[in-house]
Amino acid sequence: MEKANNMEFQDIWENIFLPEQTYRIMENLSDPVIFFLLEGNIRFTINDTDVYTLDAGEMALLPEAILCRIEALKQSAIMKCALSVESLLVKIKLLEELSFENTNYEEIVKKMPVSEIIGQFLLLLRKCMTKGLVSYYFLDLKRNELNLLLFACYEKKALARFFQPFLSKDIQFKHFVLSNYLKVKNVQELAILANYSASGFIKKFQKVFNESPYQWMQKQKAAKIRIDISRGVKSLQEIANEYKFSSYQHFSGFCKAMLGFPPTDIRLKGHNLLL
Repeated sequence: MEKANNMEFQDIWENIFLPEQTYRIMENLSDPVIFFLLEGNIRFTINDTDVYTLDAGEMALLPEAILCRIEALKQSAIMKCALSVESLLVKIKLLEELSFENTNYEEIVKKMPVSEIIGQFLLLLRKCMTKGLVSYYFLDLKRNELNLLLFACYEKKALARFFQPFLSKDIQFKHFVLSNYLKVKNVQELAILANYSASGFIKKFQKVFNESPYQWMQKQKAAKIRIDISRGVKSLQEIANEYKFSSYQHFSGFCKAMLGFPPTDIRLKGHNLLL
């Protein structure tokens, strides 16, 4: 299977074309992303275990900070929008009073059909982007327009299910962690940056993420290391040095403990370990 280039999530909108049996890898998303599948059929593999499919005419919401592999089962055309949590939270407050009966809280990827109006909006936006209208100001305006269309085209209960991950009062804390954990060396520095005491930060973190900050940060580190090893661009010693392991033996032990394999085995297996 051909390997596509890594997807970078620096732009607000992206027009993506995936030939059949190609894929993209996403990592370290600091903001949630909506994928609109205009044509084709794709499969998401989230956190190495959870698998979802998306058909033409559907959209999917992916939360922050996940390792995600998107495979085109058929030739696929996708529009991607990286959401602004800050602006979206204003709209989400309209949904907070709703109940969530029959909602599967365990679903990582939330799906919903694309309305006719939003479908037309996306096709026009794609044409504009192909003509060179890709300035930040223009794309940010189109993202705000999408927010308005979502709340105009869908009932509140449908949107409540779709945006369920944002309806927690802890979403701002989570967003802070996901935006800043790569900037610090340890949990103590992250607590200081968040203006918490160490004990207060750990207590809050465990409530929001259901695990200790140390365990969570180790998992994030392991996921990044696995991608770097599998890509084969850097030597194993370079990767060990980049992540500040005291020795190669320590690095190898970390990989065995967190990823189940020593780094040499991960490199040999290559991208198959990302499945």
